[in-house]
Amino acid sequence: MATGEPGGSETRVASRIDRTIEREATAGLRHATWARAIALAALGGLVLYLVPFPQVFYYLGILLLFIVIGFAHRLAGETYPSQGWVGYVFIALDVLLLTFTLLVPNPLEVAPWPRQVALRLGNFPYFYVFLAGTLLTYSPRQVIWAGVTIAAVWSGAVAYIISLPDTLTIADYPEWAEMPPNRRLEVFLFPYFIDVPQVLKDVFVVLIVTGILASVVWRMRRLAFRQADVERQRTNLARYFSPSLVDELASERRSLERDTVQDTAVMFLDIRGFSAFAEQLPPETTLELLRSFHHRMSQEVFAHNGTLDKFIGDGLMATFGVPRKGPNDATNAVLCALAMRQSMQEWNAERARQGWQPIEIGIGIHYGPVVMGNIGTEERLEFAVIGDTVNVASRIEHLSRELSTEIVLSDDVVAAAHTEIGTNHPIFDGFREAPEQHLRGRLTGMICWIYSAEVAEEDRRRRVEAIDLAPASD
Repeated sequence: MATGEPGGSETRVASRIDRTIEREATAGLRHATWARAIALAALGGLVLYLVPFPQVFYYLGILLLFIVIGFAHRLAGETYPSQGWVGYVFIALDVLLLTFTLLVPNPLEVAPWPRQVALRLGNFPYFYVFLAGTLLTYSPRQVIWAGVTIAAVWSGAVAYIISLPDTLTIADYPEWAEMPPNRRLEVFLFPYFIDVPQVLKDVFVVLIVTGILASVVWRMRRLAFRQADVERQRTNLARYFSPSLVDELASERRSLERDTVQDTAVMFLDIRGFSAFAEQLPPETTLELLRSFHHRMSQEVFAHNGTLDKFIGDGLMATFGVPRKGPNDATNAVLCALAMRQSMQEWNAERARQGWQPIEIGIGIHYGPVVMGNIGTEERLEFAVIGDTVNVASRIEHLSRELSTEIVLSDDVVAAAHTEIGTNHPIFDGFREAPEQHLRGRLTGMICWIYSAEVAEEDRRRRVEAIDLAPASD
């Protein structure tokens, strides 16, 4: 039973998720480019309304340049999809152009304001809008790069403005601490004055926000990895275990990695005479028949808290009590065998109406100790159930042909079921002890119980008669 990938599977799963996220980011770049262009075009309409001619042409040119950078980013991303540098380069270009737009006066202005005034207009929050947009890259590194680039470029531009000879800062007023409030306000409102602490605060906050957003993206990627890994395990486990166990096993990542010895009911089932049966059918029909058969039988295994160990050609191996030992494992195995027989009767009735010949099955069940654990190579690991109990169960199934019955139980299964539910339970109707059987490879004989539909009907009739004859209680 293959239950997962070998060692290093988490790394491979993470790598596949990373590639998926990168593909989604690349695919989303096309939509983001058009969304950016539409948003900038709408902003251009607002600029046309707010800014007079001819100054408006400068800002329209800046907006057009942003649109061109967006389409260039898309083209480079599609041309070099595996090159990580593309995103970093265009993030830097956007930051440089936005900083230039916010701090450099419009050359078409007749009397432009001093450059220092640009730091008073509250334009720095535009960088937060840009920073939020980098979340769409799904890359914490690119988010960090954007924040650090904003801090570095903005700090460099402000440092240049501070270096201008007409710029004033707190450093130019040694008496600032003793300065009265009115005088401080007068200095603060002076067009050439720069509030350096405010600039430092903006840079510090943008770095904090960058760290928060990058951690959000990182957590998002980790969540995607964990969810994909859980779903991968759940899908794998659902092939073999009953639904009631899937969630538990998927949440316990190491639950199948420990070697364990415990008593388990092991069932083998196959179609009698399948080779001759398949010779009469086209390969496609044979494959479809096997799929329907396996589906019906595996549904019964799961319905009775069993584990589907493997499909074996036209048959299967199932266990009851793996990986969790239950209070009624042997009973569940017997009930499952009876339900499989009933399911086959119903299916054969449907096949008969369609003109198809019936399918006969043989089931063998044994109960005893098995070893559970991973086997295989680094390329493929399988969770397997091995031991003499498995071998005996397989040989008991072969006895069903010799004994002309559909179900053969070992005495150990019957004894275990008696312990679980008592000796007078209706599930034992139809089972009779057979003469001692000798199995290939075993020195001693084995007591087995075989099922007969006629005997089952007699047992049920006697059970009903016993109820009818029982004295009525007061």
